[in-house]
Amino acid sequence: MTQTADAPAPATPSVVAPADRRSRPEWHGSAVAAFREVVAAHPGREAVIAVDGRLTYAELDDRSDRLAGMLTAYGAGPELKVGVLLPRSVDLIVAVLGILKAGAAYVPFDPEQPAQRLARIARDADLVTTITHADLIGSVPSAGAGTDGPVVLDRIAWDEHPRTDPAPLHPDNLAYVIFTSGSTGRPKGVEVSHRALISFLNGMEQGGFFGPPGARLAWNASVAFDASVQEWVRVFRGDTVGVLTDDMRRDSEAFAEFMVEHGLTEADMTPSHAQVLIEDLATIARQGQFLRLLIAGEAIPAPLWATIQQLISDGVVEATNCYGPTEAAVNVTGTVIRPGDTPHIGWPLAGVEARIVDAMLSPVPDGTPGELCIAGPYLARGYSGRPGLTAAKFVPDPGSTAGTRMYRTGDRVLRRPDGSIQYLGRTDDQIKIRGHRVELGEIEAVIADHPGVARAVVLHQPEADGGQLYAVVRLHPQADLAAIREHAASQLPAWMQPGSYTVVDTIPLTVGGKADRGALISRLTSTSDMTTPQEQETPMPADATETVRAVWCEILKTDAIAESDHFFQIGGHSLTAMQVASRLRAELGGVKVPTQLLFKHPAFADFVEAVNERVNQVAPA
Repeated sequence: MTQTADAPAPATPSVVAPADRRSRPEWHGSAVAAFREVVAAHPGREAVIAVDGRLTYAELDDRSDRLAGMLTAYGAGPELKVGVLLPRSVDLIVAVLGILKAGAAYVPFDPEQPAQRLARIARDADLVTTITHADLIGSVPSAGAGTDGPVVLDRIAWDEHPRTDPAPLHPDNLAYVIFTSGSTGRPKGVEVSHRALISFLNGMEQGGFFGPPGARLAWNASVAFDASVQEWVRVFRGDTVGVLTDDMRRDSEAFAEFMVEHGLTEADMTPSHAQVLIEDLATIARQGQFLRLLIAGEAIPAPLWATIQQLISDGVVEATNCYGPTEAAVNVTGTVIRPGDTPHIGWPLAGVEARIVDAMLSPVPDGTPGELCIAGPYLARGYSGRPGLTAAKFVPDPGSTAGTRMYRTGDRVLRRPDGSIQYLGRTDDQIKIRGHRVELGEIEAVIADHPGVARAVVLHQPEADGGQLYAVVRLHPQADLAAIREHAASQLPAWMQPGSYTVVDTIPLTVGGKADRGALISRLTSTSDMTTPQEQETPMPADATETVRAVWCEILKTDAIAESDHFFQIGGHSLTAMQVASRLRAELGGVKVPTQLLFKHPAFADFVEAVNERVNQVAPA
């Protein structure tokens, strides 16, 4: 049947058994009210676990109440924003809850992002203050410190601050603002209301995408990535959230060990991350720790889909695939992955209206590719301080008689005969890198801002490890390429930094005057520039050296590695680092090679020396 403009898409087939469905909560109003109900029902249950400690629901409620009172004294309240710049600790959830209880909205910062990017976000966000730890005070942007300075959680004597009742909220009040990549070189802040957040929670609950209430899950995503919302919000339903450290997130073995140690049975991850985690997660699942995997953030490659299907057939995991833009409260479609099916993003969640339209915003027949547009209560309010961009992306919904809006995702999809939606790609230059939405234009604008650059084009080659970025630059005379790379690294987070830079005399153009990306990819591929060949040097002694060299060559898809090569300057990134560590553990007979070792010693010669030290420590006398 062809969908018309005023006919909502079929609802997601529920994956929850009828008896279980009756026991699942349904929320109304604000998320804070939902949390209070959980505290009353389960005060002694563990709410959050991290390397720095754990809190019960009663303790989390008490501490966040006291923080809310402090923030109110700072001037926080409805429609105002508070920054969060914290390590991955129990205080992350304390901070977010305290902000929401004060009636304000939280703006998350990733401590690993460049200082200039954090400063730009802080200026655009117009923060009352920022919550941090003592060892991160120097990283708090001046624009985010507020008139009274930041709130330093690990210096607070909690008993000296009274508990405060949560501020009254309207469902349309702001809950959080997450900044995503912007095509003009300026990150854009997506404003999400309590109404959208509650709608998302109900949709995920009714679809059965969360485990039974009281589940234990790993918080894996960066707090500055919208996938983190569907992890920490689980405290609103009485679940226990285990906060992985950054080192654990980068090391598949440590990730799995943390889950076993704390009895965590659910994990959320992007497909790129799943590629490097799945082997260790499958091992603990086959050893008896049944797992539920929630995959989201980008398209699942067919090989990973097949691997997950096999684990499902073996009865050791359950897995779901969800889809959604930041502009629509995390997820708007989802499906249970089942044996025999092909990759797709499922059906709309309860309350979501998914419209597939042509360039004129008219509905297309089922089976015909079109742009996916989202309508319903999940929608964000818009972009912070960007009314023109908001109007361009949140357009009048032609299927509504109530004057509501729909969000143009820019994603090309089609509706399959069973009503599910298949993802086909993008209608523009926006890409996904390891789950993060990236505008190539933002990277190009940052690189071109360097005075030595005449023109910059950034290319993307999607691969199973999350893809790679390549910068093609035309330079002014006497320009220093190393300085240009450093300039980009000072402003762009790791996942937005090109793995290689290629200097050209001319950049081919299309008839419309734009950079011809296809021609550039063909040119670079034919000249092997996209594999970044390295000069040959005298090899080091043949101990673990050649094993490491072979693994680097395989993972980085290059023919040669020089002793002076820097892993993260020749195409490496966090996920390929995880692959290197995992492969070396297998190649070296189980020698412990944590991913963090590569972050500590990114130069090939230094890394080999560190690996050889570990090999010698376990070698028989």
